[in-house]
Amino acid sequence: MYRVYQVQNGDTLASVASKLGMSVSELASLNGLMVSAILVPGQYIIVPNNSGNEYFDMYVIQKGDTIYELARKFNTDPTSLLRLNGLNNTDVIYPGDEILVPKNGVSFYVTGNDDTLDMVTKKLGTKASELARQNKIIYLTNDQLIVFRR
Repeated sequence: MYRVYQVQNGDTLASVASKLGMSVSELASLNGLMVSAILVPGQYIIVPNNSGNEYFDMYVIQKGDTIYELARKFNTDPTSLLRLNGLNNTDVIYPGDEILVPKNGVSFYVTGNDDTLDMVTKKLGTKASELARQNKIIYLTNDQLIVFRR
């Protein structure tokens, strides 16, 4: 199982990995990061854990599930759901696999190159001030997870 963790001041890949009892390379790989990546306070990363999260739930893949159907079911788009879970369009999901899905009333966006705050606010249907209140710090670096609870 996984959960979303918001990076705190002083966190590094090494310190977070150490707290979780995993290697830096495992944590970096889980998040699609290079081992040398620098974590930024306020950034969201995926970490192993069985505990709940205020924005996301774990979903166990059932026979016949597809990313496209799950995206529709959880009111998001397939590309965002793939990126949230570190998957590519070519990856195959199998019954028993677990993925993160947004809770009811939660929207999210995983930033890409050249994203602007205006683009993200339009995508999530909110104001910049509300995104800033809910996310503490927004840098718009590639692969930053931005969440919005309605």
